[in-house]
Amino acid sequence: MDDKITLGLVVVAGFIGTAIAAPALAQAVESFLNIEKAEVAANGELGATLTAEGMIPTDGSEGAFGYGILTEDGDAILVATTHAGVLDSEEQSSAEDPTWHNHFVRLGDIAECGEDQGVVDITWQSPGQVEINDNTASVSGVGTDEFEGSDSITGEDLSMTLGEDVSNVVSFRLNPIFDEQAGLQAVCVTDIMAADDIDVNSIAQPQQQ
Repeated sequence: MDDKITLGLVVVAGFIGTAIAAPALAQAVESFLNIEKAEVAANGELGATLTAEGMIPTDGSEGAFGYGILTEDGDAILVATTHAGVLDSEEQSSAEDPTWHNHFVRLGDIAECGEDQGVVDITWQSPGQVEINDNTASVSGVGTDEFEGSDSITGEDLSMTLGEDVSNVVSFRLNPIFDEQAGLQAVCVTDIMAADDIDVNSIAQPQQQ
């Protein structure tokens, strides 16, 4: 693809059928990528609590990885991610800042990724909030209707809709593809693994006084 792809983290919706990890895969990945429990609620806004098997790194020492929430009624995926080395979010103070942040992303076929997919669109803005506490990742305040922002790759305007019909929660890593002369060419998704247990409920509406 023509534009260099930033190292934003993504989830492959089309590969969720193969993301239900076999026991061998579950043993091969780091414990923070094994989501033991995912509780998700959406009604105008989406919130989620993801509990991993092990401590979730916040210092960038484990490279680029993240968690994703997929829906069936939107055209975007929500990802919460950490990475150092690339500035692709308004939440980062610099390229080396591994602070956790959210993105809406779209994926597509990229030649360099083979059977995997890569980032096509990714928001510079960080919808909602994400907090990490030991082995728990909490996402809150994410709007499920149309979101308007700008693309971290091209700077062009973006319009994305997450939706509320949650279909899966996953963890993932990325495999950046480099060219010796042109530099970063693509970012491909690897090690996709679905949560062991997913509980989806509606957020209760506040009672009218």
